[in-house]
Amino acid sequence: MTWGKIFRRGFTAVFIVIFLLSAAVVGATVKLYTATGEDYANEIESQDISKQRALNKAIKKATKEAGVYLKSISRTVDGELTDDDITAITSNSWELAGDPKYNREIKQVTDETTLIIWKATADVNVDDSEVQSWIKRDANEKLTIISQTRDAQKFSDENDKKIEDLREKYNRATSQGEKNKIRQQMDDLDRDFLANQKLEEGNKLYYAKNYDGAIKFYNEAIKIKPDFDWAYNNRGISYKNLGKDDLAIQDYSKAVELNPNNFKAYYNRGLIFYDKGQYKSAINDYDKAISINSNFFQAYNNRGEVYRLLGQFERAIEDFNNAILLNSNLEEAFTNRGFAYQCLNQYEKAIKDYTTAISLNPNSFEAYNNRGYTFYLMKKYDLGLKDCDKALELNPNSADCYDSRGCIYFGLKKYDKALADFNKALKLNPNLAETYFNRGKVYKMLGEDKKAQSDFDKAKEFGYEG
Repeated sequence: MTWGKIFRRGFTAVFIVIFLLSAAVVGATVKLYTATGEDYANEIESQDISKQRALNKAIKKATKEAGVYLKSISRTVDGELTDDDITAITSNSWELAGDPKYNREIKQVTDETTLIIWKATADVNVDDSEVQSWIKRDANEKLTIISQTRDAQKFSDENDKKIEDLREKYNRATSQGEKNKIRQQMDDLDRDFLANQKLEEGNKLYYAKNYDGAIKFYNEAIKIKPDFDWAYNNRGISYKNLGKDDLAIQDYSKAVELNPNNFKAYYNRGLIFYDKGQYKSAINDYDKAISINSNFFQAYNNRGEVYRLLGQFERAIEDFNNAILLNSNLEEAFTNRGFAYQCLNQYEKAIKDYTTAISLNPNSFEAYNNRGYTFYLMKKYDLGLKDCDKALELNPNSADCYDSRGCIYFGLKKYDKALADFNKALKLNPNLAETYFNRGKVYKMLGEDKKAQSDFDKAKEFGYEG
């Protein structure tokens, strides 16, 4: 295994965002769900906010009902989706069907306490084709959406609980000064509620891959609540997807400044440092994320990636082991650990991990490609060729896959086919140093010494010596 191959194959799908436009499921239907939510307010609270809280509860009830249906149909598509998957889909793909209906009721609890009860009835549409669209999404994109959904829901639940606690305190309050203090706290919680509503709207647009639109809502959330670390974190993710890494770093840094325990912001900033080749900074951020949340399997996996690129394969394997221990379904961790084993010439272990990765994700072209190349190193050319063909079937625009198959054809002494694959790889990516070297070897075998020397020289220009 050459160092050029090691470093080039180090970039796994952890850092590749693949945007797929998913076709609707044949026979897909948009189903209507109706639910009623209720909220109450005393005489000092904002009635407008209470109405919005009631509507928010109605929508969540409707989407939860939709989730039961989507989970059932997911079993007939590509395996049953997890509860996190279903919640992410329904929380971000619903649409209101018409205007909500409101009912207002006044209830006299005591001589001094009057409650205004708001009931909101909402009709919500959910398209069941979202199940198929979700299945086709990139694994890391799914994790991001699930994380955003979970964080927003947690913030909402905590806000609801705090409001209920304050209402009880207000009912027990005896002095006007105490009531005034509670009223200010309620105003702050109302502000937080409105900010989280904007955050969730931004998350819906992020789910739809409308990153510019998402940023506008995150901006509004920050305007309402300037210390909202999750709004900064999520806006940073959208900036990253738009290629605005410097703005993303600024937002992640602001998020951890506001909340030093926001481990996801450290992790996200580490991703960008990785992309920039600033490996020490990336490791520092992953270290920080893990120190805050020792169960954060993505951070272990990605830190392992950095150690692998630095040639610290044993340390990388240790991190991948931790990631797999925390999430045994993390296909990328198996693919990454397989490659670390491959770099240590432990080919049987590598094959085993790639095979596990494929069982977890049959569409992982990278796992097929890496297993195919490992078979090449083991001189099991027929098995390698089969895997590389499958990898190219899954991703016909992967230069790395063409390079791998070209190496196998070279091993089989099918030089014309090897040359065709290396040409295709370089057409897709003209900066592949090792592919120039590999093509040079083919030209050498074909007796075309000038072309061979030209390719060897080109490889050296890129820093590859062979």
